Amino acid sequence: MRCETAVFSACASRVCTAGLLLSILGGCTVVGPKAVMSGRMAYNEAITETNNQQMLKVFVSNRYEDPNSMLAVSSVTANVSLSSSARVEAGFGDSDNFDGNLAPFSGGFVYEENPTISYVPLAGERYMRQIMSPLPLSVVMNITRSMPHPETAYNMLIASVNGIRNPAFLYDDQQVDPDFERFVSLITRLDRAHCLQWVGDTEQTGVMDLVIETAAPCDQPGVDLLNLLGIRERATPGTPVSLPVAPSRASRDPSVISLVTRNLWSLVDILSAAVQVPAEDATNGTATSFPKLGAVGEELEIRHTRSRPETAYVAVEHRDGWFYIDDSDFVTKRYFKLLNSLWSAAMANSLGTSESAPVLTVPVSG
Repeated sequence: MRCETAVFSACASRVCTAGLLLSILGGCTVVGPKAVMSGRMAYNEAITETNNQQMLKVFVSNRYEDPNSMLAVSSVTANVSLSSSARVEAGFGDSDNFDGNLAPFSGGFVYEENPTISYVPLAGERYMRQIMSPLPLSVVMNITRSMPHPETAYNMLIASVNGIRNPAFLYDDQQVDPDFERFVSLITRLDRAHCLQWVGDTEQTGVMDLVIETAAPCDQPGVDLLNLLGIRERATPGTPVSLPVAPSRASRDPSVISLVTRNLWSLVDILSAAVQVPAEDATNGTATSFPKLGAVGEELEIRHTRSRPETAYVAVEHRDGWFYIDDSDFVTKRYFKLLNSLWSAAMANSLGTSESAPVLTVPVSG
């Protein structure tokens, strides 16, 4: 990006000329801060918007069984430079020959920005492990205890607990298990009342402890949760109960909570099944069909329209129309936001970096 600006002055005095020179050259001292103020937000917003569009494209392409790939922005380098110039015009001879055609003094500057953006294709065994492996218990724990609506994360991330299943899809005459709804209700109630705490180090053992308080007002929901999970150990009023939580489908220990988490790709399939497709695409088989969604996906919706939507949270053009999440659909927006965050973390881990955001470097010469 190159911008040229010329500054002209009809000042005849040396004082005016010197002042104009200082004003031009003095602009160099504020180029750095101004470049950050204007450039950082612009780059960040562009990266965020295209990340959202790229993510939405994955769901839509998956619904149509179309091939799709993703690129991660690994770095953004914006080289900014500012150069200035000054010129004095003088005439010789009869003033009638040039009077009114010369500017005693003129000056200008050139602002130039040359961004370099690096992309990395997401592929390979490490990347596949990140999206196909069950989410670690530590991730579920950190998300649920930091969200104002933890029930969203419990429904979204947990596939089963002590044999109580939360299927992504319902086959044949299968129905949503009311016991899982009860589990989410009780653990959310305890969570909001600060009656439970996740502790442990899953990086070493893969096991965490769930500590449930039993003093009022935690006593009744705590006992109800233990009964629902079939835990033999019963709470003594006023004494916290500490239960191991293991990432497995079954445990021979009746005092252990067996918890199975979903993987990222199963979360993608759930939202892909929520993509609305034109009736003709569903009829002629252009778009693949999914089984009936379970509890986690029944309220999700990615809409379709022939023209660009005006109320989109995120939108992407595909085939002969637009697919989008409506800005008023908070259920789908919340799901999309959480999945996008998990995917960004997987992208960063697969690239061997600890941060998911690209680095913006703005060297300035004035």
